[in-house]
Amino acid sequence: MKHRIHAPVKEFTGVVAGVHFADGQAETENDNVVAYFLRQGYAVKAIGNEPQPEPLEPSGKPDDAPPDGKAGRTRSKTKEG
Repeated sequence: MKHRIHAPVKEFTGVVAGVHFADGQAETENDNVVAYFLRQGYAVKAIGNEPQPEPLEPSGKPDDAPPDGKAGRTRSKTKEG
């Protein structure tokens, strides 16, 4: 998740903990860096909070398989002769 970090000095432009600030603001997706800035008293806000779709888990059978598990199975009769 992306976070916006606000430096204590609104005009600050420079690099702190590998993050580039411009006019007191920076953005990062690195959770360790976010934790560092929180410990140091920087204001941190999550941005881009669009809910992410849940990953689908495979069911182990094809989408078109009937529920009884007998997908396309037929018995063929052979002629004896």
